[in-house]
Amino acid sequence: MVEVIYTECADHTNYGGGRPIIHIHNIERKVHGNGIDLKVYGEMKIAAGERVWAKEFKMKTIEVLTLTPEIPHRQDHGFIANKFIYHKGEYGNYASIDIFDDAGTWKSAGLGPVDGSIWLDYIGEGA
Repeated sequence: MVEVIYTECADHTNYGGGRPIIHIHNIERKVHGNGIDLKVYGEMKIAAGERVWAKEFKMKTIEVLTLTPEIPHRQDHGFIANKFIYHKGEYGNYASIDIFDDAGTWKSAGLGPVDGSIWLDYIGEGA
């Protein structure tokens, strides 16, 4: 069953603004030695220049984040999603998301194909 996370506006005010919507489809937990590895699968609706926090993925830290943009219906071009993970492995970190069209043009917040945002499928790994 999908768990929907509506992010807090206050968490994003000084970090690009916006309120990403996170859908968590599955969480895998693996315990090995004295550590725990989490993999979170789902999709999120986010605009370019916004950030997503580890706690919004139900993790303490983001170490790896793989993004795949969904192409909206009746769209004749694709999108590319890039991310920058701030202090990988540090508790309470975030990933900053950038969106480009297939011509390499950065899509500023509010210019995405779905009411200013875009849906991204993601796989996140961390603790």
